[in-house]
Amino acid sequence: MPSDITLSAATRQNLLSLQDTASLLATTQSRLATQKKVNSALDNPVNYFAAQSMTARSADLMSLLDGISNGIQTIQAANQGITRIQGLVDSAKSAAQQALAVQNTSSGSAATGAVVAAASGKSILGGGTGAAADGTHDYSGATAASIFTVSDGFGNSATITLDRAHFAQGAKDISKVTSTEILTQINKQLSQAGGFASASLTNDGRLTFTSAVTGSDAKLTVAGGSAANTVDVGFGAGAITTVSASGIDATDGSAKASVTGVAIAALGTASNFDLTSGDASITVQLGNGMTKTVNLSKSADATLGVATLKAQDIAGAINRQLNADTGMAGKVIATYDNAAGTVSLRTTSAGGDQKLTVTSAAASTKDIGFGIGGDVAKARTGSGAGATAANGTNQRAALAQQFNELLTQITMAAQDARFEGANLLYRSGTDPRENTLHMNFNESDTSYLDIKGVKFDAAGLGITQATGNFATNDEVKAAMSQLTNASSTLRSQASTFGSNLTVIQNRQTFTKNLINILDAGASKLTIADLNEETANQNALSLRNSLGISALSLANQAQQGILQLLR
Repeated sequence: MPSDITLSAATRQNLLSLQDTASLLATTQSRLATQKKVNSALDNPVNYFAAQSMTARSADLMSLLDGISNGIQTIQAANQGITRIQGLVDSAKSAAQQALAVQNTSSGSAATGAVVAAASGKSILGGGTGAAADGTHDYSGATAASIFTVSDGFGNSATITLDRAHFAQGAKDISKVTSTEILTQINKQLSQAGGFASASLTNDGRLTFTSAVTGSDAKLTVAGGSAANTVDVGFGAGAITTVSASGIDATDGSAKASVTGVAIAALGTASNFDLTSGDASITVQLGNGMTKTVNLSKSADATLGVATLKAQDIAGAINRQLNADTGMAGKVIATYDNAAGTVSLRTTSAGGDQKLTVTSAAASTKDIGFGIGGDVAKARTGSGAGATAANGTNQRAALAQQFNELLTQITMAAQDARFEGANLLYRSGTDPRENTLHMNFNESDTSYLDIKGVKFDAAGLGITQATGNFATNDEVKAAMSQLTNASSTLRSQASTFGSNLTVIQNRQTFTKNLINILDAGASKLTIADLNEETANQNALSLRNSLGISALSLANQAQQGILQLLR
């Protein structure tokens, strides 16, 4: 048994010394092999765990560099897309400018407003109206008055009252009121009623009323009068015979936007449409922006609180609300067909730039031909038509087609400006979160940059298709205005993306440098000094050799004693 073997003190000491030397030599060789003086927590717990923490953070940051690099490429893809889209916008602008340079040369008459004039021979300058020889009228009497009503086809109306009370301040002599003073007073009262018409004099001195709106939708009526109407200003005294007139459309082929609802039997000859317990509200949109909700219920319009309504009643209620809206007044009018049971809406202006959309409002429970709330199947959209000039129309139509094709290319370019599935120039919806790029700059995501994407297809840039073949200059100019705004938007967004790119590139450089710092810090805590460890290895090798020699000498002394015993 080993315990039965007795070693001399010298031998035992030499063996222990050799064991220590072997242990130190193994440690030194391990440090030389790994080039680290701290290889485990047993070597130096403080330095080991500090270095581990630095190394772990360095690895986390290294993994973020790939995301940062992808973010840079995504922004560069978006910038390339903006450059291409800008080129397409410039091409579309060139097409519009060419269209504007092509002139339509068709002949025809311009649209006119409704004009109602006093009967021939009825001149307020003196002839036919009972005016004095100097062309003045006497309103000094208590009962002297000219009272009549002027109204148009849109529901606008003004009762004109000319008497001494109204002329007391404006006329120099109410017994000799001049034609100029009469015109001033009439126009003042018309202006107070919304300015839907104006008064003037013909060359022969007849009082004339002209509607502010042009086209066949412009209708003007002069009526009224009573026993109090004693002074004739061209339309008679006492009860006035109603006089009416309509405007004239332009004769160049232009057409208005018109929308007609589907026929509703109850609005027709049956005349039993009932809104006493329902709602038939509609939403009217003019062009691509201006929207008006017309509330068709008895609470909004008391005249609708009967159970025997017909198309005429609904159209009247629509016109009253449209005319009360300063944005829609005089631009959209409702008409009706009692026989068919249909309600129609149309613009008062003609041309390819006219567009009208009618849908049911959310509250609708009764259908007047445009559906009920949530029913988009019966929504109606109508567009006007431009002039049909013989010269220039084909050229403009071709340029309009080219313009529309370029808009399609703009949308395609926006959709293709993606990198690794991320697209900063296009999203299918309206929520910016759909294509917001989140850039994470540290391991805990407390340092980041959110790059908000945009919707830069043609619609997102506010550029609409040419629907009127560029037949009118107004349509072309509207397109050019949209393109100018789109160019400004593109430049602004390019600047924003440029700023974002600078931030990301700075963070990329910062992260790389920080990784180097962390790796260097971890290395300094654990790295071995190769010069020192090499010297240690040589010293330990010599020490080991000396230990072996000493052990050999100790063994020789014991062998000498053994020889004596022999």
